[in-house]
Parts: sequence; structure tokens; C-alpha cells
Amino acid sequence: MQSDLVADVPRFSLEERTRRWARVRAMMREERLDAIFVPPNTGFWDQFQANVRYLTGIGGNCAQIAAVFPLEGDVTAVTNPDMDVRYWQARQDWVHDIRPVSAGWGYVGGAIERMKELSLSEARIGVTGLTDNTRFPEGITSLGIFRRLQEAFPKAEIVNANLLLERSRFVKSDEELAFMSAATALVEGAVETLRREARPGVAENIVYARMLASMIEAGGETPTMILWSAGWPQPPSNQYLPSRRKLQTGDMICIEAEGRWGGYCAQNTQPIFVGKAPAEYHRMFARQQEAVAACYAKLRPGSTVGDIVEAASAFTNDELQCRLLMHARGLGDDSPIAIYAARNELMRDWPIEENATFIVKPMISTPDHQKRIYWGDTVKVTKDGAQRLGNRPAEIIEL
Repeated sequence: MQSDLVADVPRFSLEERTRRWARVRAMMREERLDAIFVPPNTGFWDQFQANVRYLTGIGGNCAQIAAVFPLEGDVTAVTNPDMDVRYWQARQDWVHDIRPVSAGWGYVGGAIERMKELSLSEARIGVTGLTDNTRFPEGITSLGIFRRLQEAFPKAEIVNANLLLERSRFVKSDEELAFMSAATALVEGAVETLRREARPGVAENIVYARMLASMIEAGGETPTMILWSAGWPQPPSNQYLPSRRKLQTGDMICIEAEGRWGGYCAQNTQPIFVGKAPAEYHRMFARQQEAVAACYAKLRPGSTVGDIVEAASAFTNDELQCRLLMHARGLGDDSPIAIYAARNELMRDWPIEENATFIVKPMISTPDHQKRIYWGDTVKVTKDGAQRLGNRPAEIIEL
């Protein structure tokens, strides 16, 4: 294989690398960090790898990658050993120091070697994946990795760098917004595939597989999230996997589906009925759309996540409840998550900034939560409120 091989994959420009690295390093100076170590973790549909891919452009399909990002000097990626380094070089041009792990699949050894080269034995080192991760408050970095770092650098100060990277990823550049728009097009195509393929007698897993295939054929990546429920009465929640059950007339299908373009994921949330939707659900959907509009109007610079939560809460009354489901989108959960606002001051008071991207999907339900409906699209924040990245109609799909 030639070393100058170039892969036909989505990639960012060197100008984007310069912008992004400068942003992170400015934050590092504020926090007095000499380097950041990002351990590998492919959990939650690869979203726990967001920081590695944000800094290096390397990743996808649960490839385990770690990174050493110094305040000054070359950035280093430590990659899984079963893929030739030249393939990673062909897929991006941001990072040239790419080191496969040695036998045994241990990632921290290569990172320690690089940090010793950088003379970080008495430095202040940030580590991501510690406590207060957005989706995993206990942390996603293994105790074994953390202890190896402590043993290798007993005089270093090792601190939590989660928040720094989440703040950096929150606001998107024009190139990132283009990736988010491409991801939105992927998932809208998947919804149209569902509309075409879901019929009485067709198994749930067949429809699911064709939705996923449509995104891969259009240039998307795996893993990508498709939460799914189907049946009647309305199932109690979505599932992580479909079953082989055949769809029936009268079924309600609910999906939360994401398209992933170059690692960036955009989400659509859609209710579908196999046949006509009951009139009660149409009434609930009309109220849900009123809540969506109110959230969109409030989603602008100067607001906080708590303000959006309050805007949605105004649609709760004695007959129906409104609960805001909203979280930032990007390479993962690029902070914050609205459902944590009631118990987490950081999330509640998080300021909304222009060019942040969210999935906004307030849920309308009966007081007993037995009947629920929600619809949502990925949006970007503008000075005038939320702007949808998608183009599909806001509707209940009736097959």
C-alpha cells in the first residue's frame, strides 16, 4: 500500500484544525494545563470518543483511539493495533504522529511514553472521561488507566478536563455546521425509508435494517443510534433494538434516529402510525408543536437552558404534561442536557450561544404517561432563535 493513499471520506480543512486547536489551547492556558490526555472509550454509539475525534479527526465505527494533546508541540494519537497506521493517515491530515499500541491492547503506555517525551513529569495534566461526564456522571475512564498515569507521574497534578472539552465543542464552526447538515440529510432519508418500507406484515427488524442501510449507502457511518418502539397500546418506552415482530395495522411506531457524517450526529424524532392516528394523538401533537415553537423562539443568545425548560413547562396543564427533552448535538452530547437542569446548576445555567446545535423534542403526555407523543429536529442557534437543519414536514406520519 502506498503511503500517500488518500481515502474518499468526509474530512475537515487544515484551517478548521488551526481554529479548533487554538480554541482548546486558549482554554488550556486559562486552566493552566500543560497537556490533555484523552483515553479511549467507544460507548454510547461511539459518542464517548467525541473528544479524541474532535482533536485528531481520527475515529469511527468504534475504533479505540487515545490522544495526547500538548499545550505546545505535536499532537499524538494512539490507535488500535489491527489497522495499519497508513490507513489513518489516508483518512485525515491533521495528525502525523500516530502510534499503534503494542501487544496487549494497552493504550496508556503509549500515551505515557509520549508525555515523558514532552517532559510532563511535574506538569498539570488534564484527563477527560473522569467524573461529571454529561451522560455518565461516574466517569468513563477506567481506574486502571488513571492509576497507571498516577504511577508514571507521581509529581504531576492530574485534573479533570471534561468541562473544558465540552465547552470547546459546544459552539460549531461553519465547517462543523455543514457536517451537521449532511448528517441531518442522512437521517431524513432514513425516515423516508421507514415511510416507504413499514407496512402490515413486515418485520420491525427489516424496516430498521433498511433505515440503517440507507444511511450507510449515502456515506454515513456506524454505529449510529436508532431507538425504536412499535405496537399498540403504545409501548412504555423506546428500545435499543427492534424485534422480529411483524407490524400490524393500528401500531404506533416511535423513533429517535441519528445520522452520522464524519462522526457528527444529527437526530430526528418521529411518531408514525400504521393506519390512522387516533384523534387524541392529533390533539396532543398540535400542543407539542406549540411547545416546539416556543422553545425555538427562546433558543437564542442571552437565554439559558433553564429558560428553555421553563418555556416548555408552560404547556403543562391538568390534562396534559410537557417535559422538555433537549440536548446538544455534534460529535456526541456536546453539552448541555435539559433533563438534568432541575438538579444540576451547571446544566440549568448553561448559556445559549450562537451556532450551538441541539435536538429539541418536547414530549406531551397524559398525566399517567401511558400516551405520549414527541417530534424533533436538529437545530442551530441564531440570534433570532432556533433554525432547523432539516426540511421534512413536522407531522404525524400515517401509513
